[in-house]
Amino acid sequence: MMLRGRASEVVFATLFLLVALGAWGIALMRRRSGVGVLIWLGALSAIEARPLLPSLNDVGLLPHWLHVALPCLGTVLAYLVVVVAVLAFLQLSQGKLRLLLQGMTLVGLAVALAGVGFFVFTGSSNEVMPYNHLLAACLLAVLATVAAVPKLSLKFLVLPNRAPAVGIFLFAIEALYGNLSLPLGYPSPPKILDPLGFTVLFLSFGYVAAQRLKTSPPAAHGIS
Repeated sequence: MMLRGRASEVVFATLFLLVALGAWGIALMRRRSGVGVLIWLGALSAIEARPLLPSLNDVGLLPHWLHVALPCLGTVLAYLVVVVAVLAFLQLSQGKLRLLLQGMTLVGLAVALAGVGFFVFTGSSNEVMPYNHLLAACLLAVLATVAAVPKLSLKFLVLPNRAPAVGIFLFAIEALYGNLSLPLGYPSPPKILDPLGFTVLFLSFGYVAAQRLKTSPPAAHGIS
């Protein structure tokens, strides 16, 4: 009864957690070169499963130590989602796009450290969040542009065909509007679009990972 109003949120969060566990499990079992995309797919999917934590907390299923740490954990994950997303897209990038994403990783880490620091000392998690949204918007705008133009996709993305690029474009457009709607005063998109967008993205990453596992040789020393 307590979770009835959040049924779709709980379902998608549970699905994303299962995707994370599955991606990490396959990466560990296969031990082939090129499984980095699975590792970061799992990390991003696990972060997107974070709505499951307050839902479990509301029904008293979290241990006391996690219940106490939940506000801080939620803030850390909210700031890290952009960093982990950039690291995931690094696995699909090449050339100057890869250099740009590496720079965004450093900026994202700096923003995350500042945001968590403000939360620790002031109790507010919103002071630095606009900069996090701005970084996410820049990343999404770049990805949408590269994915939309076949010549740019061929030059800057390492994909088996155009199908994953279409998925990346759809996700980027939806997430870009979601990040810019509040500061620009536009109506917020329906909440269901956010998990649907990530579902499309995870399917695209999973497709790329599956194609790479078919063609990559076993790693000589652990997972690369």
